Amino acid sequence: MTTKATTHVCLISAYDSSGHAGHSCDLRTVQDLGAHGLGVISALTAQNSQRVLDITTTPPQSLAQQCEALEQDIQIDAIKIGMLAGIEQLAVLQDFLARQQCPVIADPVFGSSSGTRFADADFIARYLELLPHITLLTPNLPEAEQLLQRPLRSAPEVEAAAAELRQLGAGAVLIKGGHSDWGGDEVADYFDDGERRIWLTHQRQQTLYSRGTGCMLSSAIAALCAGGKALPDALVLAEAYVQQGLRTGFAIGECGGLLGNCGHPTRLSDFPSLHLPETADSRPAFPGCGDEPLGLYPLVDSVEWLQRVLDAGVSTVQLRMKHATETELEQAVTAAVKLSQSYGARLFINDHWQLAIRSGAYGVHLGQEDLSTEALDALANAGLRLGISSHSEFEWLRALALKPSYLALGAVFGTTSKSGVKAIGLENLHRWMAIIDSKLPVVAIGGINQSNIGEVLSAGVSGCAVVGAISGPGPCITGLQALQKSFRMH
Repeated sequence: MTTKATTHVCLISAYDSSGHAGHSCDLRTVQDLGAHGLGVISALTAQNSQRVLDITTTPPQSLAQQCEALEQDIQIDAIKIGMLAGIEQLAVLQDFLARQQCPVIADPVFGSSSGTRFADADFIARYLELLPHITLLTPNLPEAEQLLQRPLRSAPEVEAAAAELRQLGAGAVLIKGGHSDWGGDEVADYFDDGERRIWLTHQRQQTLYSRGTGCMLSSAIAALCAGGKALPDALVLAEAYVQQGLRTGFAIGECGGLLGNCGHPTRLSDFPSLHLPETADSRPAFPGCGDEPLGLYPLVDSVEWLQRVLDAGVSTVQLRMKHATETELEQAVTAAVKLSQSYGARLFINDHWQLAIRSGAYGVHLGQEDLSTEALDALANAGLRLGISSHSEFEWLRALALKPSYLALGAVFGTTSKSGVKAIGLENLHRWMAIIDSKLPVVAIGGINQSNIGEVLSAGVSGCAVVGAISGPGPCITGLQALQKSFRMH
């Protein structure tokens, strides 16, 4: 019998006898997302959808032994911390976390949704000592107020609170805004990891089946991080997972029900809207690329190569010159624009947006690191098309918020044309295409050649960018024509 490799998430939380929240919710969530849940039970609670009848706290020695049993035998890939019961448990957790090297997601639980308090002022003050061990802290608004001992009544106050919690040691902070009364029909969460400061919004769902959303969110993030997702990607996926759970919940008990566990999110509408400085709501969508698919999309590094691919019948092409001088660039872009216009082709200039604007290019292709407000505003005002590279869920969600002309996803396979890019694989390409679902044209890029282009096209992309498959001496145009034939036949 073969054993299936899996990731392991250590779930430190209390057992909820009704199964709505706590450890039961944690376990359902991580298993639904493909991880194996390990249990460290901090307390046994007797509760239902209406009230908490009893809490039996796990003695500190027993909590420590549960942790020790796991770390002696099993690789722990991520840790989720939920309800803790008493200052003695905090001391045990500090020792345990100091020995770990994996992501730690902490969802502070100071009371139940039915109104029972779990933590006093001394416990909350000592909870702050855990923060240096925590990768992501996910308090709701009341919990953030208790941690910092002040009210948070506006967006600037929430932003300052997240920054302060990071200064106290947390690697990143997500303050959940579901309890706020100043967001109207929108629920706004605020994320700060020091590099990104983002508001994520959803329409508020009216449902009775909302117990355990904090447990589900933090456990989903932990499971996704354990599986190798970067924290921003795990965050947006987990937020979508919770929205999906709210949509698909069902009744358990008199006053509420369970969130649905339905696998990886599949609807774009479940993903949060991202609000960053560069995603100005007032900026219109960039112009489209016409009704014709983008097709085979060569990336070339000279005007000479541009001439060859245009002669071969390509209608979309990108000029990417990484090592040219300013003078060489200006001469090449000017000549390339004139040449592509004479063929009626769609020419995108890689990176050099000021030069593209001056030369009257059809469009510009930018990477995530180049999406400054200055560049986006200038391109929009000039009426140029815009393509954006995206390598992960957070990146394509950010790109969609900018309303570009097309989205590039990759690298689909391993590639030597750009260093440091991890292959996303066909599974992610197909999954992401199903979510984006014709929102705008998508170009696949990275390692695409004659042997695999059919699998890529089956995902429903509008274009396939190629570099290595047409590089080198001799038969390059022959290879290009073979790829064009595959595209037409699909």
